[in-house]
Amino acid sequence: MSARRTVFLACPYGQVGGGMGSIMEYLASLEHDPSGQFDLMRLESRGGGHLALSPLFLAAAVGRIFLEAARGRLAVVHLNLAERGSVYRKAVLLAATKLAGGRVLLHLHAAQIVQFHDSMGGTGRGLLRWMFRGADRCVVLGEVWRRWAMNTFGVDPNRIGIIYNGVPATVAKPRTPQPDAPFRLLFVGNLLERKGVSDLLRAFASLRAHRIELTIAGGGPVETYRTLAADLGIADRARFTGWLSQDATRALMVESDALILPAYDEGLPLVILEALASRTPVICTPVGSIPEVLEDRRTALFVTPGDQAGIAAAVLTLTSDPALGAALSDAGAALYERLFTMEAFARAVGSVYAALTPRGGARQRVGWPPVEEGRR
Repeated sequence: MSARRTVFLACPYGQVGGGMGSIMEYLASLEHDPSGQFDLMRLESRGGGHLALSPLFLAAAVGRIFLEAARGRLAVVHLNLAERGSVYRKAVLLAATKLAGGRVLLHLHAAQIVQFHDSMGGTGRGLLRWMFRGADRCVVLGEVWRRWAMNTFGVDPNRIGIIYNGVPATVAKPRTPQPDAPFRLLFVGNLLERKGVSDLLRAFASLRAHRIELTIAGGGPVETYRTLAADLGIADRARFTGWLSQDATRALMVESDALILPAYDEGLPLVILEALASRTPVICTPVGSIPEVLEDRRTALFVTPGDQAGIAAAVLTLTSDPALGAALSDAGAALYERLFTMEAFARAVGSVYAALTPRGGARQRVGWPPVEEGRR
């Protein structure tokens, strides 16, 4: 029997396209933390099917927590928190972990948690406060969320830290502009208004005179946006693929000339980190934690949410200035190697697991990386 103790990685793995599930899947695929102290195990909290079935998955997750505790192997339950139903499911798992004698790492991924919190009644806000204050440690994606949690819930600064997401490396290739080839623009993500998909299509429609092709890879109301593309007269130049596998998406990214994400709100999108790893220039909005780690015209091109003319202008800037695209590619790849590798992410979360369950002594204070290390 393994001497390692168990860390459960709790999130909805079955949901197609979820960034939270993707990063935990990456972590779980390692099987062990870098120090070798812990077995990393998936803990399905919702399931990928109908919402009505989620209580069954939740009950099974609670059972696994108590069973692992009975075996004397439970160390940490790593709860990955989004908005809406995720709050209530993770509250159940937090309570179960505490009853079982385990430690809880609460990891906030939600891009719209502020709006969701503000829309809740007093009971719901109290539940979120209990979760953030009851967890042994909290992790957020950037300083904006760290300050919000401290100010909103009174979380002790020593119990909340920033860990940036990480993604596996990509086998990228040098970009050599082909004079006769169209510029290949790529969007990856859920097709939602908050992701700026309508803005992107309308901006793209204004670029009819230029040789640019747009690929939109993602799920959701695809037919709605396909109809909008037809109404705008760009159906022949805007390709909708639906959701693709991770391998297919990364292959498509390597072949693209730029990734675009004109979203209204985000946390720290994995798709941007994957673009950096792929040496693909990025056009995005400075929302969420993005401006903490990216810099306009150095590691990305920033556009204002909803600014369709600005989106079009940013695309034209890259089509007309290959040197800028190459500079963004180089700087983005260097930033990925410094901050966003899967190895760096695994080391960071592994250090939290170890601090929560040290061998032969009291729990230690987590030595959070200085926030300044993540800045540009």
